[in-house]
Amino acid sequence: MNPAAAVAHYVAQQPQATQYCVAYSGGMDSHVLLLLMAQLRDHGRVTAVRALHVDHGLQAASAGWGEHARTICRDLNIALESRQADFGPTEMAGDDGPEAAARKARYAAFSQVLRPGEHLLLAQHAEDQAETFLLQALRGSGPDGLASIPRKRRFAQGYMGRPLLVCSQESLQDVARQHGLHWIEDPSNLDHRFDRNYLRHQVMPLLKARWPAATETLSRAALRSAAASQSLLVMARQDLASLQIPGTTELSITAIRALPRERAFTALRLFIRQRGLRMPRLQDLMQVMSDLVEARPDSAGIVNVRDYVIRRHRDKLYVLPPQTRTAPFRYEWQSPFEPLTIRETGLTMTLELCREQGIKLPSSGSITVKSRAGGELVKLGEPAYHKAVKKILQESSVPPWVRETIPLLYIDGRLAAIWNMAVAVDCRAPRTSTADRHDASAPSRDAIDIDADGQHLDAESSELL
Repeated sequence: MNPAAAVAHYVAQQPQATQYCVAYSGGMDSHVLLLLMAQLRDHGRVTAVRALHVDHGLQAASAGWGEHARTICRDLNIALESRQADFGPTEMAGDDGPEAAARKARYAAFSQVLRPGEHLLLAQHAEDQAETFLLQALRGSGPDGLASIPRKRRFAQGYMGRPLLVCSQESLQDVARQHGLHWIEDPSNLDHRFDRNYLRHQVMPLLKARWPAATETLSRAALRSAAASQSLLVMARQDLASLQIPGTTELSITAIRALPRERAFTALRLFIRQRGLRMPRLQDLMQVMSDLVEARPDSAGIVNVRDYVIRRHRDKLYVLPPQTRTAPFRYEWQSPFEPLTIRETGLTMTLELCREQGIKLPSSGSITVKSRAGGELVKLGEPAYHKAVKKILQESSVPPWVRETIPLLYIDGRLAAIWNMAVAVDCRAPRTSTADRHDASAPSRDAIDIDADGQHLDAESSELL
């Protein structure tokens, strides 16, 4: 399909679209796309077209590229918005390299500018698709990665489309020559230190010399991978629904173990993708299976996946931000006990929440709220006995990494309560309400109504919440 027909076909498939924004770098590919969209506008096929130019600031001449973009857009009677990419040396030196850093900054600029329902058009073509397929294959990607560049997808408040994805770069060059276009040549495109440039200038010419239809063949493989990826996605959604524990953001270890390994991997990838996190590598997933899913029930392992961690507690699998130890805290909570926020954990304590937990607060003075130091005992039961706070926490369903964030309340120097878990026998008051209690910041209460011998206590006589 020639470029003009491809762009017209894309527009015809978007009957609800009223606004288009062309990502215009100043290079040949985006110049051709901008020209073709302007022609469709002039023929009444498109109502509104504008352009966005992002300056990465990586080249000394980049300011001149912005001026070139303004001149071209003025000649085509297209409004132009320019943005400066926001990233620095730290991002450039990251694990994924400068190419990924620049792309991330560019997409951030796109998302800030895109209007509701607007289609952002990029000028990637068939050679870009073939190169991406090879890069993903060399990284060991599965069907998701090998699907390479999607023709259209949701993005920010609108959509991201690539109408030229079926067109060869040679066909774009023909359009550029036919219309006498002038464009910017980015010198970094010749830098073979970048993987894509090396592949484009060193590898692809050799492949085409041996297999002239290499670009079309690799693009076709990407389409087939996309179809396979969609089929796997349908199955992964069904599997994930069976893995998720209702009312939580955790997964059931037992349910994961019951799935064939590859299906479990696919469901875990979907679970992580839904949280907007970077996809785990195969070795990460294999470590999750060996160290967490297939480990013994009392295992408390952890798998670090660069930007996040995957942890296990009992029969639950958690995906969490990197864990840092909560700093010790101590507060004096003064009567009349206005809401107290513990800065170290974000928990807000209120008088009403204390009443709901059955904590009897003094009518005047203050109480001490602090984190665990170790060795604490709380007075429970009838007849009364002392039980170690550590033991109560171990018997609870609260994950170990959350336990250090649970506040202890002291009245007159005596431990009166473990927040949202237990109240000392001599510091109890009638609760105001228990049926509809809800505190989003409080730990889970599953399996914490346990006495000193590990037996469940009668609900009406228990001082454990």
